[in-house]
Amino acid sequence: MNNAQTQLFKKLLRDQIAGFVSVQRCTLGQPAMAAAPVRDVDIVVKMWAGVVIHIHVIDDPIKVGKVRRIIETATDTGIPVMFLLDADLLPAAKSHIPIDQWYVPFQSLVDDRAYCYRIEDHAPVILPVQFRPYSRIELEVSYGAPLAISQIQHSRVTVRQSSLKGFWLLADFESDPSANAPPIRRTDYSGYQYTGPRTSFQDMPHWEKVPQGEKSTPPPNTSQPPKSKLEQAYEVLGVATNASREEVKAVFRKLAFEVHPDVSTLPKPEAEARFKLLSEAYAFIKTANRWG
Repeated sequence: MNNAQTQLFKKLLRDQIAGFVSVQRCTLGQPAMAAAPVRDVDIVVKMWAGVVIHIHVIDDPIKVGKVRRIIETATDTGIPVMFLLDADLLPAAKSHIPIDQWYVPFQSLVDDRAYCYRIEDHAPVILPVQFRPYSRIELEVSYGAPLAISQIQHSRVTVRQSSLKGFWLLADFESDPSANAPPIRRTDYSGYQYTGPRTSFQDMPHWEKVPQGEKSTPPPNTSQPPKSKLEQAYEVLGVATNASREEVKAVFRKLAFEVHPDVSTLPKPEAEARFKLLSEAYAFIKTANRWG
């Protein structure tokens, strides 16, 4: 979009959000701040509950370091943030893109998808977009149906993507359930095998698609004895078998916090299963070492 179209989109979206029942006021422009902001806020939403939400309309490529500083600064002041990307800056559906594109990290902020925008019939349109693993070095672009937004919500979210990793205040849209538009699905990782070191779940470079007809796990190595249950427990936590009690405890607490169903961005059943697996592995290690 050119500048005039972007300004029109901001005004149209402001008017739409201002009509939400939970919104007290919605304005354009940067609110008064004591210090210079990392980036001017495009839309400021004041909720009746007293929460202020900042929306950034991204109409030019932006470095991920700057995005992180925006989120950090807002979270430190108790302000949830949201990012909307100009659809003209993104590739077409089904395109295959390198994993290091500037817009890819945004999908880690909103439940495995990013938001992009455009104008249709003089109305603001918000589209969810995903960058799904396609090969070891490429992602495939996928767009969902336009959102029939009815509310704006906020929460504190654990982000695992390495460049934006943290526990941030973020905003999201609620869609009108009567709109009957299928939501964008979460990326199904069952067809991919993890080929990198233990690191962030959403570090895409380490996912490699499993060729059809092949199993996702290699055949067992019969030249080595099977791992004991204790070794498997250490492996679940990702620590060495000679790790100290303090090291094991610290790793468990960190991982358990990330996947706890109350804070995890994963689907609740998956988060509960991962939390249970971590807890059982930690309990077994403590019992085996008589740590009490």
